Amino acid sequence: MGYEVDFLPVEAGGAAICVRWGTPGNYKVLVYDGGTAVSGEHLVRHVESLYMTSRVDYVVSSHHACDHSAGLAVVLRKLRVGELWMQRPWAYTAMPSTAMPAGRALEQLADSKRIPVREPFAGARIGPFTVLSPRRDWYLDTLLPAFGQPATAPRRRLLALIASSHHWVHRWAGPHLRVDAATTAENESSVVLHAEFDGRGVVLTGRAGVRALDAAASYAEQQLGIDLPASLCLIQAPNGGSPDHLSPTVLDRIVGRCKPRRARTYTKSAFISVSLEDGQDPSPIVTEALKRRGALSFVTLGTSLHHLHEMPDRGWYRARPANMKT
Repeated sequence: MGYEVDFLPVEAGGAAICVRWGTPGNYKVLVYDGGTAVSGEHLVRHVESLYMTSRVDYVVSSHHACDHSAGLAVVLRKLRVGELWMQRPWAYTAMPSTAMPAGRALEQLADSKRIPVREPFAGARIGPFTVLSPRRDWYLDTLLPAFGQPATAPRRRLLALIASSHHWVHRWAGPHLRVDAATTAENESSVVLHAEFDGRGVVLTGRAGVRALDAAASYAEQQLGIDLPASLCLIQAPNGGSPDHLSPTVLDRIVGRCKPRRARTYTKSAFISVSLEDGQDPSPIVTEALKRRGALSFVTLGTSLHHLHEMPDRGWYRARPANMKT
């Protein structure tokens, strides 16, 4: 079965992604995050002009940061949407009515248009995708109570010493990711999706951090019997390729283990959403870590990225991988 994944230009560090799969006359469409309202307009035009439809079967909000979810309201208003998948933290805990305005507005808009709203916890199926993280109990018992708190890493001092030693041992290969990377509970609540199309794996991560990605790998391995690195073709590097969201162990479990340069084959891609305003490639620590595992990184920076298999050729020119000097 053919499929294609598009990363559209973004502003303010968000993400706007759409996926199409199927056969001519029987295509399905999923939108994962919508960026800002401007990105949402881009998504609508993209679906209408290139996918040649006004229907999106599934809309997924990875989490409720405005630069990821605000554009989804545009999609709901201007296109026909089958299902909306989003977390509803206000349904489980008391929080100010002004908290997470983009998420609340999205739910209200869906209700007004009679679009079913479903919650994306581990194990849920969204078309060909399976939610790998967060687990419902982890979200409710651990992440949600920590919303609004700064990022912390357990045993940070010991882990920092280990990271320093790791860097010294391998400094011949360049700087490495820290083993004590940490991000907020809100980011860790990001919906991590996985699908396989004819054995070709796609992983979408939002702003997931090390804890969420590790949990996603465990769910894939233990509950689904999936070896993620074995089939991976495309992964979204979380949060614009920030090194605070990745660790060597997590990349080993999802992308694969490092190989010497002579033994590498670059069969995998990492797409990274970076706003044109940032004006620079993501951290070379991240792109190098991916490259050592056979994954080349590609960055939006005001352009669209297109990954496809057995889908109509658009005549777009080949993208240049980031950080190709080393």
